[in-house]
Amino acid sequence: MSRKILGLDIRNNAVSAVLINSSTKSARIEAYDSVLIPDQNEGESGLTIALETIVKKIDTSGCVCVASFPAELVTYRNIKVPFKNKKKIIQILPYELEPTLPFPVEDLIIDFHTIKISGNDDHTDIIAAGVEKSAVKTYLDVLTSFKIEPEILTISGYSTALLLTRSAGTPENLLFIDIEVDKATMFAVAGKRIFIIRSLPIFSTATSAVKSLGTGIQQTIASFKELFDIDFGPEEILLTGRGLEKFNFERALSQLLELPVKRIELFRETDIDIENYMASSWNHEKMDNALALALSEIKRTDGLNFHKGSFAGKALLDKHKNSLTKTGILAGVVLTLALLNFILNSYFMNRKIDRINHQITGIFKTTFPEVTKIVDPLQQMKVKIEEAKKSAFFSGKTTKQIRIVAVLKEISERIPAKADVELTRLIVGQGNVLISGNTDTFNSVDEIKSRIEQSELFQKVTITSTNKEKSGSRIRFKLKVTL
Repeated sequence: MSRKILGLDIRNNAVSAVLINSSTKSARIEAYDSVLIPDQNEGESGLTIALETIVKKIDTSGCVCVASFPAELVTYRNIKVPFKNKKKIIQILPYELEPTLPFPVEDLIIDFHTIKISGNDDHTDIIAAGVEKSAVKTYLDVLTSFKIEPEILTISGYSTALLLTRSAGTPENLLFIDIEVDKATMFAVAGKRIFIIRSLPIFSTATSAVKSLGTGIQQTIASFKELFDIDFGPEEILLTGRGLEKFNFERALSQLLELPVKRIELFRETDIDIENYMASSWNHEKMDNALALALSEIKRTDGLNFHKGSFAGKALLDKHKNSLTKTGILAGVVLTLALLNFILNSYFMNRKIDRINHQITGIFKTTFPEVTKIVDPLQQMKVKIEEAKKSAFFSGKTTKQIRIVAVLKEISERIPAKADVELTRLIVGQGNVLISGNTDTFNSVDEIKSRIEQSELFQKVTITSTNKEKSGSRIRFKLKVTL
């Protein structure tokens, strides 16, 4: 018996789709297409317009869909948990992740990728991944409007990385990088297992793209030993993605890192016999990730899936309506008994709540002694914690969060070590940085301004004032740096 499987790879600027007819004996490509996402048109999203083009060419009715969305929308954390059971792990993940996230954990859908490391009997190493519910809902709403209900919704490039770990033709230790026009997602593979997932920015030119990728790769290799106590030495770097149509930097990246770098052709890496493959019209950079999504369903790979919770609930309700009705009646009986038990225990519980509230108030007074008016200590504490989190970040016009330490590092690197300059004051505001200091000459002020202005992190640098000190030996200056 055969079935149709649709691999749907959704990116920021394009959608690629591959439809495979799979049976026990073979897998046959029935159709494929890749469409650029146009700019929004009179309230209709660009993704909707692109999918309209795809469904005209590809018959998606009755197919099993495996879809992906841009990997940079997801936050990744490598953590250790003291459980092996998947249900227990997913239950404690929100509490483990909350202290490390700059936004409320209740606004996220969270899943995890298990890293199976031999000898770890007392804990489990995982890659925890969280994405905002609103982002997932946007993609699912558009797909539902075309009667496409994905069974799996994962991140771009992930299915390809999983297939590479199962391929006999790839090294044990490698880096797989899925490259877009301005972003890249890196998967660090050791011993045929994915250990690290990272999203990296890519700058506009090939030279800066090589530099930024090289820095990200070197940082990942360096952090591997600290995270897992394993010496990680990739034997090869494999590349794919639409960004390779713009960047042709394999040779430069290979020279920088002293490692072999090559583009993959997924047909050569998989052991599935695929019929109807037309090499002349197949673009690996555009189509391989969509193909990998479809092949992952054939191979039954288990991994990150963000189609869960309230988004999967409606389909489940329709499918099991009768069973849920019977369950509801039984639940009513149980609820009645539980209510009787609640009445008996309510008095003791109220006393316990009073004690806990008193403890919360005491903790709040100890932690924030400057607050004199206490109305709701728990809510006030949450507000204080959120204020502390936000103080570690500021936002630019792109709405992307930039770490203050990144700004300080960039300014420090732009000022030459031998320059005769002393910075006396630095104020980081919302969208700008104010710098005060003194140096030897007016020309030095111009040179400092020019060097800082060359950074891609800053839009503009303005000299707001320069004047000589009374002694006449130093020039005081003030700069305004716009992010």
